[in-house]
Amino acid sequence: MNIFLKANMRDIAEKEHAYFSQKHHADVAVTQAKRQCKLLMGKPETLLGIAAFGGYKGAVDAKPKAKRNQAMMALGRTALLSLFQ
Repeated sequence: MNIFLKANMRDIAEKEHAYFSQKHHADVAVTQAKRQCKLLMGKPETLLGIAAFGGYKGAVDAKPKAKRNQAMMALGRTALLSLFQ
């Protein structure tokens, strides 16, 4: 019986090690994802400048709705591609 108990205890220790290793990797992945989101969003003044420039272009353009849709698609593509890098 002692042989089986030692084997089971070793198995439990290996499973615990694998669990804590996976937990650590998950924590690192969450931290990295948060960092990438912060880099994607940028500084508030930069975002405000981009939005102001887009508003100006939309106000002076003859087809503001078409330009707005084009700008939103470009922003969406950029954000999506930035997440997958």
